[in-house]
This record gives sequence, structure tokens and C-alpha cells, in this order.
Amino acid sequence: MNHNNILSIIVTYYPEEKALKDNVRAFIDNVDKVLIWENTPVTEKLHYRFLKHEKIEYCGDGVNSISRALNYAWKYAKNNGYKFLLTVDQDSFIMNFPLYINKTIKNINAPTGIWTPQLQGRHLEEDFEEIIMPITSGMLIPIKLLNMIGGWDETFEVDSVDDEFTLHAHSKGIKTYVVKDAILIQKFGGSRIVHLWGHSLNIRNYPASRLYNIFKNNIILIRRYPKSNYFKRHFFESWVGYIKFIILFETDKFEKMKAIARGCIRGVIMKK
Repeated sequence: MNHNNILSIIVTYYPEEKALKDNVRAFIDNVDKVLIWENTPVTEKLHYRFLKHEKIEYCGDGVNSISRALNYAWKYAKNNGYKFLLTVDQDSFIMNFPLYINKTIKNINAPTGIWTPQLQGRHLEEDFEEIIMPITSGMLIPIKLLNMIGGWDETFEVDSVDDEFTLHAHSKGIKTYVVKDAILIQKFGGSRIVHLWGHSLNIRNYPASRLYNIFKNNIILIRRYPKSNYFKRHFFESWVGYIKFIILFETDKFEKMKAIARGCIRGVIMKK
């Protein structure tokens, strides 16, 4: 194991071969081990093991839970002496990964906290910019800080996993930072681009079941972290956009609107 002591985990679900290979090749030379947690059902996952490498270990039990996968990696890191955990989505691609490591782990002047790559298209003035709500993909977490946070809440299986984790980290006084020029290219499954009045809009086109969970979990988080004004503002701004795009561009409008209403009601009555 080299001096970086970096463990990486990728959660896969019917991964596309080229995207997954490009993803892993971008960072595998600069980490010590890669865990591939397979959410693909047990009966089919062998057909999606596209990667063979001495650093790669397959794990998981076909359960669609990102939080469970991340907690598995956290415990693996603690038990095997790793100092950092890199969390990656299967469709992401981190450009300039060696630069990312040089600016963070190898940089004694890097701010103490959780680091995350710069999203493609975002402009940064400084090498590090504090951010309120980073996404999970590309996040680089010191294990000592992860121990303070206590891992991920497995109540949130897919949606809001990153939001809950970050809000919990902030409640412990742990900050999150974007790192300039470590670029993350992120794809969203099922999305499509529509053109309206000279603008290109990314329509997520989530199914009703996914919208139910998104709105339910968002309401729970607002109740759990009432001091997070950013998250409340983000939620009440984003729900307008969701409904507008559903009405204008998506199918199954009535079912999706019902799912949003049910999710909000469930989020209000559920234990936080």
C-alpha cells in the first residue's frame, strides 16, 4: 500500500461498460484499493463485472442502498488502516485526479474538511471554495472526520443520502470544500435535453416512485436540521422547478403530482 492510503468505492447498478472503465481508469493508479459494490441483482451481476485488476474487489449483496454501500466502505477503511475514502458514482468521471490528490492529501495547506471536485461548467476563483451541499460522487473524506460524523444514515437508501450526510457533517463543525480544476463530469440516468426559447434544459424525468422518495426525504431533512436555511430555500425553490417541468415536458403527470403530494405528507408525519 502506498503512502496515500486511499480506499475508493463505486456503487454500480447495471453499469455501462465503457463509462465504468473510463471512470475507474481516471483514478485507479492513485488509490490503493477499489471496492465495487454491486447493486445489480445477484442473478445478473456476473455479466457486469467488466473490470479485473489487482486493486479491485467486488462486494455487495444486490440491495439497492447507496448508504449501506458507503457504510461498508467506511468500516472496511477503519478495519484496514486507510486514511481517506473516495466515493464515486458509476457514471461519473473525475478529470485531473492526480491534481486533486496533490491539492488535498499531499498539500499541507489544504483546509481541514471534506473535499469534492469542481462540477463541470462551474467557475472558481480560489483553489478551495467552501460549499454547502456537495454531491457524493468524487467526495474525498478523511477517515478521522468520517468517524466523527458516524457514517451515513441508512434510512436514506438512495435519494438524499448526500444531503443528510453533509448536513450531519456541518452539525459536527466539519466543512466541505470544492477543489479547483479537479473536474467532475456527472451523468444523470434517464434525463433528456429539451430546447425552449433558445435555452437547453436538462429534464430528469424521474418516475413517480422516485419523486415520492425525494420529496419525503427532503421534508424529513428540513425537520431534522431546522437551522439549515440553505436546504429549506433549496427545497422550496426546486419543487417549483420539478412541478413546472412535469407539467410542461413529462408523461404520467397526474401520477407524478400525486407522488409528490404523498411524499410531502409522509415526510411530515414520519419520525425524523
